[in-house]
Amino acid sequence: MRWVFIIAILAVLVYGLEQVAVAPLETGDVYPPYSSLRSDPLGAKALYESLAAQPDLAIERLYKDRTTLDRDTMFVLGVDPVSWAGVKDKTLEEYEQLVQNGGRLVIAFLAVRPPRSRPEKRAIEDRWHLHFRYRPGVYEETDAIPTETALRIDAGPEWHTLAGHGAIVRMFGKGEVVIVPDSFPLSNQGLFEARDAQFIAALAGPARRIVFDENHFGVAETGSVTTLMRKYHLEPAVALLALAAALFLWRNSSSFLPPCEARASDAVTGRDSMEGMTALLHRGVGDKDLLDVCFAEWSKSAPRQARAAQMEEALRAHRDPVEAYRAAVRALTQEGK
Repeated sequence: MRWVFIIAILAVLVYGLEQVAVAPLETGDVYPPYSSLRSDPLGAKALYESLAAQPDLAIERLYKDRTTLDRDTMFVLGVDPVSWAGVKDKTLEEYEQLVQNGGRLVIAFLAVRPPRSRPEKRAIEDRWHLHFRYRPGVYEETDAIPTETALRIDAGPEWHTLAGHGAIVRMFGKGEVVIVPDSFPLSNQGLFEARDAQFIAALAGPARRIVFDENHFGVAETGSVTTLMRKYHLEPAVALLALAAALFLWRNSSSFLPPCEARASDAVTGRDSMEGMTALLHRGVGDKDLLDVCFAEWSKSAPRQARAAQMEEALRAHRDPVEAYRAAVRALTQEGK
């Protein structure tokens, strides 16, 4: 029954490993909201896979710093509008340089409630002529991400409306920057509730290559084990390693042969002190020297015995140790009378 217990413990261990390491990678719970790696309602994996299913359309994820877009479209989803409103001129200039060669940058914001504080100086108002407003109202205070945003964007004349949902677009060189006030229509839950294919096609534009930026979520290629598992689909390898470990422990804890039953006749009994002394004498004193040793020890204990010489003569007269012992006993008995 011991090996059954060991297998049960290993099964619990494998299940815990799957729940901690493998399951979060499959569902994407370890990634931020609106990541294209998440398959739950707050993710954008459905959008990624829907676009990837289109013919002649290359889809990929970006885990590095952004580079120049050459007639490509980049989706940057789940951006916090409150913090993004405080970006500097240098960041806006990088956005402009990114699309100069004909690319398109789509920035979709998180659904938010009215913030308690806002940046005082805003480069987006001076350089891009965008004014972020927040609709007042009563919003329930919960930890869940809202699905309806309070954000309203007032744009300058350089910006134009694009396919509804409050999306606006502006030209920078040969490329465009698209601002989407709410990412929820692009999420898995948003596509499930109301799929707007025309809106998605308008955001993607005529590009033949679409990139989903995962780097701004902090998901970058660092060469870690988790990245390799996700990239090369090594989840089954973890299960094989667990199985090999279980077989190794089972092999070392049990035998294919039935155990031998102990019998009462095979029990080993101990010895008493007299038997131990006898065995010690057998190893230390030879048979031919036994009488001499016994007489020498007896002489040390009783050197003044009157008939010691007679006893020695009796011992010498018999070669058989048993007969010599009996003669010695008779000598001592006669001496005592």
